[in-house]
Amino acid sequence: RAAGLGAVWAALADAIERRIGDCNAQELANIAWAFARAEHRSSALFDALAAAAEKRAADFNPQELSNTVHAFAKAGHSSPALFAAVAEASGRRLAEFTPQGLANTVWAFATADVASHAFFEAVAAAALSRLSAFNPQDLASTAYAFAKAAHASPALFEQIGASAARRLPSFTPQGL
Repeated sequence: RAAGLGAVWAALADAIERRIGDCNAQELANIAWAFARAEHRSSALFDALAAAAEKRAADFNPQELSNTVHAFAKAGHSSPALFAAVAEASGRRLAEFTPQGLANTVWAFATADVASHAFFEAVAAAALSRLSAFNPQDLASTAYAFAKAAHASPALFEQIGASAARRLPSFTPQGL
């Protein structure tokens, strides 16, 4: 049965690759998310998705930007040009991201080992201005991402620590 599903995913990937130019931003993000979630890592499909998303990154909304890089990081598919395009498109719109979107995006950059000092600085500034809206998972993911990327942001870490200390009872064991 698993082999049959693999064949279905492979056929689907081939069909999508042929029609990738017909996909809008939401469809590109959803396809990347679905294939990453299903753990079907078609390099050819992810390459095609990266090329299409890179060209249209400015058309993506914040959730689509976040979901796309999160999917690539989860799938372990390297695409420096896509991450650069997302950093540029996101940088101008970080105030529009939800706390979860900021946390997931910076997590994706750290997980994919994409070093972007300017992007991390911009995310730190955006997060600091509304850290009180972050839930425990957003706080933990953001702290993890900055630590994994070895990106020092003393003001952000101080505020995450203070916020986390006030909300320790609401943290899950994983968030601790």
